[in-house]
Amino acid sequence: AILSPILPNMRFISVLGLGLLAAQNSYAFGKPSFAPQSTLAASTTSALRMSGGQAAPADLKPPPALYEGAVAAGVAKGKGSWAKIFKLGLVSGAHIGFGSYLAISVGGACPGIAAANPGLQKIILGAFGLPFGLIMTLVTGGELFTGNTALVGASFMEGKSTKGELAKSWIASYLGNFVGSLFLAYLAFASGTLGALPGSVNIATMKASLSFQQAFVRGILCNWLVCMAVYMASGCTSLVGKMTAVWFPISAFVALGLEHSVANMFMIPLGMLRGAEITLSQFLTGNLLPVTLGNIVGGMLCVMAPFGTTFGGWLKKKEE
Repeated sequence: AILSPILPNMRFISVLGLGLLAAQNSYAFGKPSFAPQSTLAASTTSALRMSGGQAAPADLKPPPALYEGAVAAGVAKGKGSWAKIFKLGLVSGAHIGFGSYLAISVGGACPGIAAANPGLQKIILGAFGLPFGLIMTLVTGGELFTGNTALVGASFMEGKSTKGELAKSWIASYLGNFVGSLFLAYLAFASGTLGALPGSVNIATMKASLSFQQAFVRGILCNWLVCMAVYMASGCTSLVGKMTAVWFPISAFVALGLEHSVANMFMIPLGMLRGAEITLSQFLTGNLLPVTLGNIVGGMLCVMAPFGTTFGGWLKKKEE
């Protein structure tokens, strides 16, 4: 009588224990009802291959395929119409302008850090601004003159773009970048967001004070890094990969104090609007001209020529 209330509970506990033991044994000695993630990935890949499909491509192309992809991109850009290239150049000029705008607003607005730790201020100036401007351009299919010096230049050297297509790409994108940059410079000035901070005036004055040789060489070095960013990003399939490929070279060129023609189309006019004592001649012939020429050398020769002569057909005689 005393045990009668306890017996049902003991039977329940026994049944529960046997059930758990059976489940444990079936998992240990049989196949689990679910597959690990690696198994699922392998089976999915096998199924895709068996059904004629393909597995997801690698995030980064190998070097020869990277060069081929860059040339293909140059061919496509060269075939765009004047109007298309110009319009996409407009938005790309504005995108680079936004990057410069942010760089001036953050890195150009910390004089205390610049005085105490100049290297840190340069890193801040480079990290916050221009990288996101180039990301917007690349992701949206924009037309940036500095990048086109490498991509369309390579397709021309491979014989896949004509002289006319090369000239159209460079001229239309340059003009579009210029107009877009000037438009954004005026909007930035009219917005009043920079307040009384002298960053934009100081940066513009410094750029306009460079000698022709200094501006030219800094233009070479700058577009060497910019076109490496564009080149590497063109071989990445994911947004994270493209952002990584862009961030390091672009932040480096800004921190190093190098010269980018499209960024200068925004920075120097903005400084002039805000009171920098710079003449139009100093801007156009003293800075923009040598920087542009240097950018062409940096993109086409320093970046694409080594890859073109290694993975492509530069300077090789065509078979009859």
